[in-house]
Amino acid sequence: MNRLPKLIVWFLTLLFVQAFVFDSMLLGTPFVPFIYVLLLILLPNDLASWAVLLTGFFIGLSIDFIYVSGGVHTTACIIISYARPLFIRAVYSDTISLQNLKIEQESFGELFRYTAFVILVHHFFVFVFVAGSTERIGWLLNAWLTNSLITILASAFILVLTQSIRK
Repeated sequence: MNRLPKLIVWFLTLLFVQAFVFDSMLLGTPFVPFIYVLLLILLPNDLASWAVLLTGFFIGLSIDFIYVSGGVHTTACIIISYARPLFIRAVYSDTISLQNLKIEQESFGELFRYTAFVILVHHFFVFVFVAGSTERIGWLLNAWLTNSLITILASAFILVLTQSIRK
């Protein structure tokens, strides 16, 4: 399968699952995994930086339309997209050539470490923007850590299930 159709299928599938399966009203809990972050994590490493930023913008905008969240997901996705090269260098520092790195083909341990790192940073910015003030620091820490843990576990489950498809 060509790379662009594969990315579009991933985008539509994860967007559908995020909207209709992991909906907080449907699940009856304020803690839901934001699995759409996998779209940013599994983007090819050889994309131009403007394409990564634009992709992050449209992923976040789509989620903001679904959750009517006023731009918090778009902002967090743009921050993650902008800092993506730093995250890749931090996690894959022992790789000789980062240009030839194919994240989706890395070992599960390395991919899990990268995924957890990106999810923690993404969720931190989402909940900082949602909290809006330092008076809600307890809620912020609780929501950030709980949602991050749920998202990391759900993402690991999805990565294990789709391992053969991604390679």
